[in-house]
Amino acid sequence: MRRMQGLTPSVDEVDRLAAAITSALRERPLYFMDLVRAHRERPYRTLLLAWGRIRERHRLARDDDGRYFLPTDRAGAP
Repeated sequence: MRRMQGLTPSVDEVDRLAAAITSALRERPLYFMDLVRAHRERPYRTLLLAWGRIRERHRLARDDDGRYFLPTDRAGAP
């Protein structure tokens, strides 16, 4: 099957975005829509792939308002 140019983001691009989102989630809790708005210049597919990468690597938590964050203690580590 032929790969269509521009439809599939590079692994590096997804990893860079995942790292940026991970950093933001360590700083403070965020709604998913906050992440979408903060990275609106990126294709939505790239954002979803980065979000999937984060969920594979980390155990996300949610606060009482439903915002996502990465716990800083070992309890949230994968």
